[in-house]
Amino acid sequence: MINMHKGLFDSLDGSDWQPADQGAAPAPSGAPDGGDIVAVGDLGLIQGGIQSGGSGTATVTTTATAPSPTLVTTAGSGLEFNLVWDSSVASAPAGFMTDVVAAAQYYESMITTTAVVNLDVGYDEIGGSSLSSGALGESETNLTSISYATLVSDLKAHASTDSTDASFLASLPASAPVSGNFWLTTAQAKALGVISATSTSVDASIGFGVSSEFTFGDTNSSGTVAAGTYDFFATVTHEMSETMGRLLLVGESIGGGAGYSVFDLAHYSAAGTRDFTQSTAGYFSVNGGTTNLGTFNTVSGGDAGDWASASTGQANPVLDDSFDAYATPGALEPVSANDLATLDAIGWTLSSTAPLPSGGSSGGTTPPVTAPAAPTGVAIASVATSSLSTLAGTGGMVGSKTVATFTEVGGVAGDKFSYTLGGAGASDFTISSAGVLSTVKNGVSGSTNGKAVELTVTANDVTTSATSSSPAQAVNFVVGGSSADTINISSMSGIVAAAPTFIFGSGGNDKIVGTGMTGTLYFEGGAGADSMTGGSGTNYYEYGATTESTPSAMDIITNFNVSVDRIDMTGISSKFTSVVALAANATSIAAGTIDWVVSGGNTFVYANNTTKSETLSAATMKVELQGSLALTSANFLHN
Repeated sequence: MINMHKGLFDSLDGSDWQPADQGAAPAPSGAPDGGDIVAVGDLGLIQGGIQSGGSGTATVTTTATAPSPTLVTTAGSGLEFNLVWDSSVASAPAGFMTDVVAAAQYYESMITTTAVVNLDVGYDEIGGSSLSSGALGESETNLTSISYATLVSDLKAHASTDSTDASFLASLPASAPVSGNFWLTTAQAKALGVISATSTSVDASIGFGVSSEFTFGDTNSSGTVAAGTYDFFATVTHEMSETMGRLLLVGESIGGGAGYSVFDLAHYSAAGTRDFTQSTAGYFSVNGGTTNLGTFNTVSGGDAGDWASASTGQANPVLDDSFDAYATPGALEPVSANDLATLDAIGWTLSSTAPLPSGGSSGGTTPPVTAPAAPTGVAIASVATSSLSTLAGTGGMVGSKTVATFTEVGGVAGDKFSYTLGGAGASDFTISSAGVLSTVKNGVSGSTNGKAVELTVTANDVTTSATSSSPAQAVNFVVGGSSADTINISSMSGIVAAAPTFIFGSGGNDKIVGTGMTGTLYFEGGAGADSMTGGSGTNYYEYGATTESTPSAMDIITNFNVSVDRIDMTGISSKFTSVVALAANATSIAAGTIDWVVSGGNTFVYANNTTKSETLSAATMKVELQGSLALTSANFLHN
């Protein structure tokens, strides 16, 4: 965590490592062995250079109602933060929730990795326990163990093409350079594919002090922090980064042995000499210690993985930075390019807009940028969700309609790219020079119980003298016939489970099952009463007309995941003025609203796009979600 003259953002000492059953955040269900270990950090007062503050174990009781969770998403990024607000947040000042969301959005704008990070957020408490005396913020982060060989393999499998990853991976030895156990935070484990990227278990708890300590409303690059207060945005970004794996464990006893993190592998005391203790002066380097990208804190009681601060008298301090060990009152403390490089090295992929690291405080030079010309992949930049419903014909997909826009991943900034299609379904589609994928004039015919149409998209860097291309990205299309179909997507020949998949029921009362699919699924059931089961990734349920699901011919969604799934009504041209939960005894819905109510153990969604109120029994649109679900407005997309 961040520190200040008045307090540390975070500290790690031997007593900070606790099993989850000792009041810390719950361990992820189904986590690998070691998933019940929690890293705990606190932000205590600094008075004359000495840390003070309590243990932060007292239970906090509040009767306030917790705000609904907020799922923060950013276009173009696969990273999402699911912010689960404690009831204490109901007492937080204006700006608290806004700034926490803004910090999440900042990281999403800088990172493209696909993962849902589930954070419990508290005000003047953390996970139901009081903060340490005088604390600005604290974090409690779930950890999971991993072998060194698997860790290196996963880092390589999820590496980007930038110089930070290339240099860091080249510096890793074939066998572990230290005796002990390696650990990942569960959020970091999602980034590296060790656990499901969409696991709904809590990854960490973060808590922040009272409003009098902070200035709210500044950003990462602008704003004024009032004298005697601290940059709240910086405090939040600091705490979030720790839950993402920015922790030096430096041999702490964890799970019965000495513990180390990915970050420990980038800790040096000199070129070629790794540093695995906090007491020995060291710095962050991704190229074997040649370049100092930030000097680590050595003050006992402060976090080993934070930067050395000027207030402590350590050599080569990093000034006014979000990741400093001790913060400065009245100072804006942004996340720097070197801060982002730490997240890059430990497994997160930075976006093309993220700044490159610079030489550190010891005057080092930046490792050369050696990104290859070839793009490393293709990603969906956007989906024409408002148009997907218009693609659904009577017995197939309508011709000359836009599906999605693709963009290259990696490659060289500023280069021009073209796109080519492959796969058995290439003749049914066309792609523009800007990566816009559309159906051909004659459309795509479907068949009874669904036809799998396999497609691949490749990005080609045409700026270089010899065109270089990315690996082909699979894209699935499943197209039903005009009658009632039973479609089991994962069992269809040619389907790639991890690829994005577009499903069109076309017509009839269809049963569409996405079990076994891990990529993003887009369901367009079409007319009729359809039963739809999503996959383990994000699922979008598309509607272009209220007639697609009515009280008399109602769609049923069997496993809607409130953390990641969406009901998309942007294809309905009418605008909806509000999205609200109905009272249990409600009998009608207002005009121009999307509403839901739990009844008989299931959840029912209603949409009224008319200008008059409607009774529930005669609603324009009704969809059943099986189970009693805690929906929020974030689960709906609409005009």
